Parts: sequence; C-alpha cells; structure tokens
Amino acid sequence: MTINYPASVLERAKKIKLLLTDVDGVLTDGSMNFFSTPEGNVVEVKKFNAYDGISFHMLRDCGILSGIITGGNAPATEFRAKVLGMDFLYYNFLSKLPPLQDAVKRTGLSYEEIAFIGDDLIDVPALRKVGLACAVKTARQEVKDMAHYVTQTEGGKGVFREVTELVLKVQGKWDLVLEAAEKGTIGTSTKHTPVLEDFKQWKI
Repeated sequence: MTINYPASVLERAKKIKLLLTDVDGVLTDGSMNFFSTPEGNVVEVKKFNAYDGISFHMLRDCGILSGIITGGNAPATEFRAKVLGMDFLYYNFLSKLPPLQDAVKRTGLSYEEIAFIGDDLIDVPALRKVGLACAVKTARQEVKDMAHYVTQTEGGKGVFREVTELVLKVQGKWDLVLEAAEKGTIGTSTKHTPVLEDFKQWKI
C-alpha cells in the first residue's frame, strides 16, 4: 500500500514515542460475538488481525511504547496484551481521557509524543489531546472530521499496522524492521509486562 501522507501528519509522527489504540472497531471490525457454554456462561470472542499483532513487536523492537485503552473487558484482550508485550492495558474505560492522563504521568511523555487510534465518539476527548490523532476509515464521521489522519484501512483489517508503518518509516526505523525480518529476529526484544488498570478499581 502506497500512501501519500500530508506533511503535517509526517511532522506529528516524527515525535511519537507511545502508540495507543482502542479495541472494538480498530483492532477488530466492531463485531461483538457472544457464545453460550454448556455450563450456561457467556463468552465473548474477539477476532484480531495478525498484521496488527506483529506491529506491537515491531514497535517494541524499535523502542516505541504501545498499549490499549478500551471500554470493554474481554479476557481475550488481556491475553493479547500480555502475549504481544504491550506496555499498557486500560479496560472498562468508557472515558478515554483518564487513562491517557495516567499514561502521561507514568511515562513522563508529553501529549505531543503520543498517538491514539479511535473510531467512535467516546474516543474524541483523548484524540483531541494527543500529538497524532488517528481515525479508522470506518470511524464515525465526527471522529474522522477532527482526526489528524484517517487510515485507508478498515477496522479489524490492519489499522494498527498502517499507523505503525507511518510512525516507523517517518522516524527512519523501518529499515531496522526489514533487517530484523531478514534475520528472523522480529519480536525478540524483551517483552514488557503490561500495566493493567481496571476502571472499576479506580477512585475518580
């Protein structure tokens, strides 16, 4: 995929040191799949994209932090965060701004050094704060209207990968990824144990 990025987007992407994302509608296509077990329990199944998954490894290998801010609490999301070595997982947060503020406090980064990918209205407050606000192609129109960048990829089909490539290429780190791919060393950097924060445990 060849994309002609606006100059303003490239300037913003040069500064990014933490890439955060929503889950439903971004890492997934927004579908919610529930199944009943023989015991009478209900299980939610998430369908993630492999291109997005390896992108978290690429970012970590290149020294860029990553994480999730989601209003949901599916066990599959926590499993995914741990397997991929993400730095942050904030769940049960329908308001995305408090976890964003917490990430700033924990990392010492400025908002200008953070990118966030969202698709729905509850993502807007966080998108307004960050240095690179990304909306997915399938986002609500109000979200796309205020974003710095709208992806060419639809939710659940590699959105995170598209933004990852934007950041790594403009920062001159994509050659490191290609070299690692040739050597078979993508994802061999030390995995992080994600900071797990549950809104239900917060006192706000």
